[in-house]
This record gives sequence, C-alpha cells and structure tokens, in this order.
Amino acid sequence: MKWTSSLAGLASLFTLGKPSFLNSASYKRAQMQLVAAQADSTPVEDAETGITFQSFTNEVDVTYRLALPADASAEKPYDVILQVISPITNGWVAWAWGGSMTYNPLTVVWANGNDAQYSSRQALGYYTPAMYEDATYTVLKGTGSNATHFKLTALCTGCASWPDFDGNVMTLDGASQVNFAYAYSTTPVDEPANQESTFSIHDSVGHWTHDLAAARSDKFSSWVAANKVNTTTYRRPVRIGRFEY
Repeated sequence: MKWTSSLAGLASLFTLGKPSFLNSASYKRAQMQLVAAQADSTPVEDAETGITFQSFTNEVDVTYRLALPADASAEKPYDVILQVISPITNGWVAWAWGGSMTYNPLTVVWANGNDAQYSSRQALGYYTPAMYEDATYTVLKGTGSNATHFKLTALCTGCASWPDFDGNVMTLDGASQVNFAYAYSTTPVDEPANQESTFSIHDSVGHWTHDLAAARSDKFSSWVAANKVNTTTYRRPVRIGRFEY
C-alpha cells in the first residue's frame, strides 16, 4: 500500500492539526519532560570519517548519529553532521527531527545501487510527506551502499531548526538532551534514484533520547572540511562508492 492511497504512514509519528505546544516555551518544557531519563545515545568514532558522533541504534540495527558545533544551543540555528546506517534489508529509514511533532524536518534514506540516497521531507498530515526545501544537505565521505548496509553521512543546514505552525523558528537545544523519532520499512521505494520517490507506509516507528550536549565538538569545522567530496547535492545523488562496514 502506498502513501497516496493510505491514511497512515510516517505522519503517524505526529499529531494532526495545530498542536497547542507549538510555541517556544511550551515546546522546550515538553522536550524537558521527554528527556528526563538518561539519554540513549553513546559516543562512537566513525573510522571512515574520523568523526566522533553521539550514536543510537534501534531494534532493527538502524543507527542514527549526530555531531554538532561546540557552541550549539537553542539560542540560534546551527548546522549538524548526521550519519544514518541501515541494513540493506530496509527499503527506507527515516529520522524525525521534532520527535512527535508535525511540521518538522524528516530525513529519509534508502539504498540506490552503490549509493545511499537521501530525501528531505516534511509530514503535514496523514499522506505522503512533502519535499522540504528548508533543509539542505551536503553529502560527505562515508556515504554509500554495499551488499549488507547503506550509509549516509551529510552536513545539514535546517535539520536542527524549523518554523512551527505559526512561523516561529524552533531550534533544538544543543546544550541538552532531546527526543527524536524514527521510522522504517522493508519495502523498497518506487524510484531509488529519485529524491521525490513515493514509498510505502512504515513497518514500525519509535523514539529515542539523544544527548546533544555530548555531541558538540570544537572539531566540527575541521571534520566538515576533511570529509567534503567534489560535488554537493540537493536533488541529485553523488556516487561515493562502497564503504567498509
């Protein structure tokens, strides 16, 4: 069943309509309540890029990693380095940056031959998440697909902040812990080379608590510089080749 014919999918992570907590103060209080427990992420150095991430792996071995600038906070927007690693048995995997909210960026990733394709989306209701152009990605080294896994490493501008329902900019507090959400499906997308491809509804969704404060580093800029490739993309894939995993 495709999104276009279903009333369920990635948007089931979120609440329809205009949530009452989509203002800055209420959102921050909600995030604080969600992350009262110990964070689920741990530090991991990626051997391929040399980047130290805060990393979380879910129940089907999909890994979500994050590195932030040393001064990341809720006071102003900031870029992030993200990494997503998934078994090739998944047709697509997704990262919801607002946790349980609508109107926040989604990073959707799938395999495309020897590449890993990303798609910037936003869920506006119970239908196919629309393309989201307020988040832009620069693909970095450590991206590709092999016989067992696909892996995306990218610099993202606009993943950690976004306008809420009323147009107010929400920024994840890089000095604390925040709640993220994930979704995945074992059904392949319809057009792997196309970032605007349609795809089936999820098999499962879940949440985790990520320690953003521990993800901050004064090496952020040097990590970006050391891992840039010749071509940046927003709407077309880059061939990075196979990675060792």
